Amino acid sequence: MISRKYLQWICILLLLWSIAGGLFVPLSPNIETVEYQRNDSTISFKVGIPKLEESVEDFYLVASSSSLKSKRIIHNQSVTKKSGHYEIEFLNPNRFNEVLKGDAFDLVAKTKSSGYLLSFLAYYVDSDIGGQNFEPILLDKLVAPFRFSFPNRAILQETIRNLFFHVPMWFTMMALLVYSLVNSILFLHSGDLKRDLKAKTSAQIAIYFGLLGLLTGMVWARYTWGAFWPKEEWKLDGAAIGMLAYLAYFVLRSSVDDEIKRAKLSSVYNIFAFVIYFVFIWIIPRIQQSLHPGNGGNPGFNIYEQDNIMRMFFYPAVIGWIMLAFWIRELYAKAEKEAI
Repeated sequence: MISRKYLQWICILLLLWSIAGGLFVPLSPNIETVEYQRNDSTISFKVGIPKLEESVEDFYLVASSSSLKSKRIIHNQSVTKKSGHYEIEFLNPNRFNEVLKGDAFDLVAKTKSSGYLLSFLAYYVDSDIGGQNFEPILLDKLVAPFRFSFPNRAILQETIRNLFFHVPMWFTMMALLVYSLVNSILFLHSGDLKRDLKAKTSAQIAIYFGLLGLLTGMVWARYTWGAFWPKEEWKLDGAAIGMLAYLAYFVLRSSVDDEIKRAKLSSVYNIFAFVIYFVFIWIIPRIQQSLHPGNGGNPGFNIYEQDNIMRMFFYPAVIGWIMLAFWIRELYAKAEKEAI
């Protein structure tokens, strides 16, 4: 068994590593501006790619609509490099048999050292003329070469660094709530009041991390979506409802004086609160439209590249924050015992 002291040092090192990387690793270059003109046969893009040290080899339009059964790719017909931008011409996607009105295409630029740069949903099809078939094109599995940088996503840009702070808060909250749930179930089985104390302290610390998750999420939403609390954003609404359900758990505990009765009632309610929280955080947002990456048709973080550099800091951040939360929970539980 690893001693507690070593676990604490591991926790500190993981957090320092993830915070340092999250703040100081540079962003890769990316497509930042896209304009286009079209006619019946072709579509012409004007693409701005600042901070790019090299020429782009090729451009592609890659089908991103779920209505297309498989990825369809259109290679550029011509590329002209201008001062500060590129001008590219493609066959109009409307002319292909498998493309329908409402389908969308991502614009992808292939480079030697920076991998694939992209602009999600750069073009929407407004009619379905049809008449031409796709030719098969491989994009080398759409995996970027090694570059020690974070992906430069449209809209997100520098705010992508919040991934190392906002998302681990929710992972940490979930870990604590699962631990609280397990201890409530074990209390109902054994009647051991130590289990009830563990359930209570875990839920309390979980609420603090949930508040941090909401605050970091609201700041992120303000810079990327234009509002601290966007309308009809189910993940934010669900998080708030779930946390209210757990606040009712503490109101219930404070309203019962008898220790055994309080532990039994709160344990049963804790199970109920966890189910409510799980439904509102994980199930409802996945069946509703959402601005969050990976929900409601919005792209996730690893569609066109593996983002291994982000993983190098994201996973240590999740583990480090969870370890810190349980460290805090343990100190808080000791303080509770001493107060008793």
